Amino acid sequence: MAIENFVQPDIINIDEKLRLRKSCENEWQYALPWYEDSEVLYYSEGIREKTYDLEIINRMYTYLSDNGELYFIEILHERSWIPIGDVTLSDKMMPIVIGNKKYWGKGIAKKVLHILIERAKDIGLSCIKLKGIYKYNERSKRLFKSVGFYKISEDEKEEYYELKL
Repeated sequence: MAIENFVQPDIINIDEKLRLRKSCENEWQYALPWYEDSEVLYYSEGIREKTYDLEIINRMYTYLSDNGELYFIEILHERSWIPIGDVTLSDKMMPIVIGNKKYWGKGIAKKVLHILIERAKDIGLSCIKLKGIYKYNERSKRLFKSVGFYKISEDEKEEYYELKL
C-alpha cells in the first residue's frame, strides 16, 4: 500500500514536550545548521569531505516529502517549539536525524520511531525497509534493532534492515 494515498497530519504529539510537525518548504532553512555539522552529516549521509548548503537540503527534503511523510522533530523549550531534527516515514525508508547534538543520547529518536511505527500500522503499511545504515554507525543500528527492525542484507558499506508490521 502506497503512503501517498494518505493525508499527512500536520502535527503528531509524542508527549507533552516532544512532537512531529509537518514542515513547509519555507522552513527548511532551520535544518541548515544540522547539515553544516560534519559529525551529523557523517552519521546521516556518510559524508566527511563537505557539508550541505540550503540548495542540497531543499533537494533532499523535496525528495523525502515526495516519497513519504517528512516531519521536523520538535521539542518544547521555554514555551516555544524548536526543531531539533527530521524524520521521514515511508515504506521504502525511515531516515531520522537528531540534528541538534545537545539532544543526542536522550531517547528522542526511539520515541519518534515508536510513534511512526504506529502511524505506519494505522495507514496500512505492511513493511518498512531501510535504504541502508552505514556499518560504522553503531548507534543507528542499535536504535533500529531496539524497535524491531532486523538485518536482511549488507554490502561493503551498509547494512539493510526491515520491519514487518
